[in-house]
Amino acid sequence: MAAAATGANVALGKTAFQTSSHRGGAASRAVDGNTATNWLDDSCTHTRDSGEDNPTWWVDLGQSYGIDRLVIFNRQDCCAERLNPFNIHIGDSDQVSMNPKCGGDHHIDVNQPSISVSCQGMEGRYVGIRLPGNSRKLTLCEVQVLSGRPLLHLVNTWSWHH
Repeated sequence: MAAAATGANVALGKTAFQTSSHRGGAASRAVDGNTATNWLDDSCTHTRDSGEDNPTWWVDLGQSYGIDRLVIFNRQDCCAERLNPFNIHIGDSDQVSMNPKCGGDHHIDVNQPSISVSCQGMEGRYVGIRLPGNSRKLTLCEVQVLSGRPLLHLVNTWSWHH
């Protein structure tokens, strides 16, 4: 585990969704705190096995946060290449793919279990990972959404001292 993790993982234990589910690979597995990257460890999500167009996973953070970065754990026992390319969407719409993208098409090194993607404080309640294209399968073993702060705390920072 990297000691330099800035901010808290605000996705941990939050409600997650995906466009389909296969063999028990529920969306919640990506926010369960288990970063195991082997399917048999019951820690990875899985969308429809026959593939689907633009499969998407997303988490509802419950409120808007400034998102510093995402750390995405990819499957390593097989099929690591399925994740490439992927998009990250962050915003306040529950129509996740309509939210602004953090960067463009991202690619993970298939020999590495995880990738850290900086989102430079993009704001949003919903964080989604989408595989653009036809007949894709989405598997995520953990998604950490690291935030320095919830946006609501800014409301009470104004001082009455004149």
